[in-house]
Amino acid sequence: MATKPLSITIDEELSDKLTKIAADTNRKKSYFVNKALKEYFEEIEDYELAFERSGGKSTPISKAKEALDL
Repeated sequence: MATKPLSITIDEELSDKLTKIAADTNRKKSYFVNKALKEYFEEIEDYELAFERSGGKSTPISKAKEALDL
């Protein structure tokens, strides 16, 4: 797969965590950024598919909680 450089700015806390996990696992920071973005986009696609299958209808959280006795 081809790669493309990207310059971003992230919170200092996230940067520190990213640096630590990269060092602890001997992997590049870009490995974790790519993995996180891929999983996030897959989650969004799953949500969009579920929304489509529901006919574009959603349930308000208050009604969902009520239906689940929460």
